[in-house]
Amino acid sequence: MKLINRLTLITLLLVFFSCEEKENIIDGGNYYLSHKEYTLDSLSGNIINSDIITEDFQSAEECMECHLEHYQEWSSSFHASSFSDPVFMSMWSSEKDHRPLTGVNYCVQCHAPAAFVSGYDLDGVQSGDDASLPDIIREGVSCDICHTMVSKSPSVHTQDHVAAVAQYYINPGENIKYGSIESPDTNSYHESLYLPLFNSSSSCKPCHNQSIRGMPIEMTFSEWDEHPGLSMAGPSCQSCHMKKQADGHSSHYFAGVDLLFYNGLDESSDQYKEVINLLNESVNIDFEYLNPQTGMLDSVRIENDSLFIPISINNLTGHKLPSGTSFSREAWLELLVINSTNDTIYQKGLVVNSSDTLDYNDESLMLYTTILYDERGEIIHEASNAFSYHDRTLRTLFYDTKTYSIYLEEQTNQELLIKARMLFRSFKPQMLDQFHPEANSFLPIIQMDADSLTLISP
Repeated sequence: MKLINRLTLITLLLVFFSCEEKENIIDGGNYYLSHKEYTLDSLSGNIINSDIITEDFQSAEECMECHLEHYQEWSSSFHASSFSDPVFMSMWSSEKDHRPLTGVNYCVQCHAPAAFVSGYDLDGVQSGDDASLPDIIREGVSCDICHTMVSKSPSVHTQDHVAAVAQYYINPGENIKYGSIESPDTNSYHESLYLPLFNSSSSCKPCHNQSIRGMPIEMTFSEWDEHPGLSMAGPSCQSCHMKKQADGHSSHYFAGVDLLFYNGLDESSDQYKEVINLLNESVNIDFEYLNPQTGMLDSVRIENDSLFIPISINNLTGHKLPSGTSFSREAWLELLVINSTNDTIYQKGLVVNSSDTLDYNDESLMLYTTILYDERGEIIHEASNAFSYHDRTLRTLFYDTKTYSIYLEEQTNQELLIKARMLFRSFKPQMLDQFHPEANSFLPIIQMDADSLTLISP
């Protein structure tokens, strides 16, 4: 398949990008694909002109009659709420205040892509549920955003000005829907066409591969792509996040780690179950690991009045843990040692309330996240204002180990229960404090994995 050329840099009075229309030949040369053009001012991230209008896109509700199950799954996903999510709205408002020139479109390029590519004026919009907005904008990442895509986009890389630069190769308004079914059924509503792109992880760009000032803000695609065992022959993003269902259709829950918990969590919902199942498959805890210094297997033991607990945490995902906006997320180990009188003689990573913060300076805490810093070296939670970062994530398909040494004062002849849990929350409480504090009381902590064992102290 002939790839579409990248955006050509043109310098006039303004320097801007122009999406050049170019035809792709597929299916043995029997079909020609083209995309609609838009021109982007590279200084502001604003659309100068576009061949795309919001009316080119069909609302998801128009797809519901024939694709009810897909619609129901999508409507409970974060794709459907990407523009109405209250935390996003608060962060978007902050970005617009901080960068009036570029702040609107940088966030919108992924959270409301139909507004971005059409140049729709969002000035004054305070809510993603604004009834005056076209359906396709309120729907965030809706059906036609993906199913009018004809070629993969490059990653989003922006510099100090934090301007939108996303390049979408889409062809809405032509009554053609593209997808992963090789021989789609014909119908009277639209033409259907198979594209191999829809089975490829590259279809998740540009929104899931972004950097600011060279810092990896959300680089899930690269984390997958840079692992040779995955990019060459491994499963794609869709394999985990759009699993095939019993009837053969691909799940449109787009399960990840995010849940709509702001007014209370619905644990009976299918979306919740999808997220929990995915997180439960993401990591594994072991009470032993091969010590590279001795070449021996370290296991739980008591020596010289001390309890030694070796811990191995294995990342089973095709990307880092956590991934995506890892600066907003936390995964950590909770370790408890309880004696036979039910007294806790050791604890690490214990969170009593879901809004309790973790101690980032505790070197013995097995904590996985990304920490952002501003120009003064202060911790912040807005990627656009970060000038440095500390990557504490767990590498793709890799592991981390630590041995805890605990002095057993007056614990002779005691039965000791050792409990380890890998825990996760999709937001740091201090981030919610800044952008949506009322949600902190509903913030869920999810158990990803757990293990325990009992032994007798001599």
